[in-house]
Amino acid sequence: MFSKALFKQSCKANGTMWSIITVAVCFMLACVMLISGNGNIGEVKNSIQDTIIVKEVDAGLEKRAVNYYNNAVDGLWQFDRLFAANATDTLSYLTWLSAMPKEEQFTDPAQYMAAMQAWQSAKPEPKTEAGKSFEHAVTEWQGKKPDAAAFTSAEAYMAAMAEWAAATPAGAENAVTIAYTMAANDLQEYVYGKALAVDPAYTRESNEAKEMLGSVMYALNPNGMFNESFYLKHEKEAPAEYDYMSVIAHIQAGDADEYIAGEERSEYRAERAESCSSMFLAGNMTEPENVEKIVGELAAFGVTMEKYNSFGYTYDSIKHLANTTVITYGNRLEYEMSLLAARKANGEFADDAAYNKVVADMSEALAAEVSGSLLSSLPTEVSDALEEVGKADLYTLIVGSIFYKLAGLLLPIIYMIMASNNLIAGQVDSGSMAYVLSTSTKRSTVVFTQAVYLVGSLLAMFALTTVTGCVCLSIVTEDVSLTYGNLILLNLGAFLVLFALSGLCFFTSCWFDRSKRSMAIGGGLSIFALVAAMLGLFGSPVIPSVVRLDSLNNFNYTTIITLFDVISIMDGTNAFIWKFAILAVLGLTGYIVGSVRFTKKDLSL
Repeated sequence: MFSKALFKQSCKANGTMWSIITVAVCFMLACVMLISGNGNIGEVKNSIQDTIIVKEVDAGLEKRAVNYYNNAVDGLWQFDRLFAANATDTLSYLTWLSAMPKEEQFTDPAQYMAAMQAWQSAKPEPKTEAGKSFEHAVTEWQGKKPDAAAFTSAEAYMAAMAEWAAATPAGAENAVTIAYTMAANDLQEYVYGKALAVDPAYTRESNEAKEMLGSVMYALNPNGMFNESFYLKHEKEAPAEYDYMSVIAHIQAGDADEYIAGEERSEYRAERAESCSSMFLAGNMTEPENVEKIVGELAAFGVTMEKYNSFGYTYDSIKHLANTTVITYGNRLEYEMSLLAARKANGEFADDAAYNKVVADMSEALAAEVSGSLLSSLPTEVSDALEEVGKADLYTLIVGSIFYKLAGLLLPIIYMIMASNNLIAGQVDSGSMAYVLSTSTKRSTVVFTQAVYLVGSLLAMFALTTVTGCVCLSIVTEDVSLTYGNLILLNLGAFLVLFALSGLCFFTSCWFDRSKRSMAIGGGLSIFALVAAMLGLFGSPVIPSVVRLDSLNNFNYTTIITLFDVISIMDGTNAFIWKFAILAVLGLTGYIVGSVRFTKKDLSL
């Protein structure tokens, strides 16, 4: 069944070609693994991934900046309204108090009593909690007025009266202070209610509610309460005190509502919100605990604290990013609002409710557009592809799908085509087979020996590539996902592909007596299988969709090389096992059928 002499002859005849091709394949594999595994490929992949990560982080910061700004603008507007209502209440009560008739101004007691009755009837009814609080404080103070009968001397009574008068809450400063304090308290309740409207699951102690409140209260900075704890921590100077005295002036002038809703006050609130919200975002996002949370969320993408710090997210950079985003958003919002105002003036809206809904929808869409990330600003297909590239294992793609499945098969296939032809059809065509069979050597021995040589030479070739690959993998400095086990399976898969194709070529070599026919059919089909696999690669899922040509995936259904499932091997699934079994069966079938054909056919000797 096996002829050593014939085997040695086959080794001698094809050994040089085998050696050259084996060395070439091993050299190519070493170059691919070492070059791609020691810097360039990893750097390209990391660069793409880092770009995507930075853009996504920027988008998150920009979204927060717009939200902080909108919250601050809305909060300051609410404060102005609340403060104006409170101050109007307290100041009107104070004005009423100051108009109380004095007895010494009247010579007729009856006139004095009439004036007092008229004054009492003109008493304003407090409409706000600030007004009620101010009234209560004044009333309580008035109830503490010293009684002259309780004093033994006029001097003691006068001293008590002076002390009592000095403690009066009935002053403009106190009226404004109460109005300011109550407005700030009411503003907190408003923000908590706003947070609850966003998500009923939020509570006062939730981080989301605290964040919304912070974006408002840090912009207001009541009585400079955040100067030491926040602003001076990052800035050389704290922001100026929020201007509420202008509101007081317009309350006294009787046009506070118009002033608060007017362009001048709106611009002031917007500038205040822009500056303070940017500082709040920068300070908030550079707090150590928040930085740790961000890094934790990005850990799945290989982001460490060191890498995150290399992105350059400092207080100044975040503040600049927030400022730029808010300015862009504000300018766009102003432009879009002018267009909507013109449409409203033309009567395009049925009522104010319809107009307000359009304004809200426009603001939301504009905020999303301005704060959109690189990925979200691109078509879905492109953004998905970029994300694929960022997450792709390029080393595995190059070594597994490109080399072992394609480039690394080219030279072995050429060797296999030429060797299988030389072993049977070539000898029949040249007449040397007649000399072999003229001896005692049987056809079955010839075909079995030649089959053993062909399979053995392919097995030896990929054994050497396996050793080469393992050595190169041990040298690779990059952190790659390719393991020694994966590498062995890749070599096994490549061998089985060659085994299946060699079965085809061995079959045609046994079937035809002419070398040209054997090579044309067996070699042609083998080369077609390789070319089809090359074209199919550009349509396969291993290629990022940004450069993938899905229509080329049809070629994968025309070649048995598709059964070499690199994806399954790298993912650690078992799908490749049954595909490997099919390749083995195809190869055995080719060798068996070809051998039977050779032993039974008539030879033109």
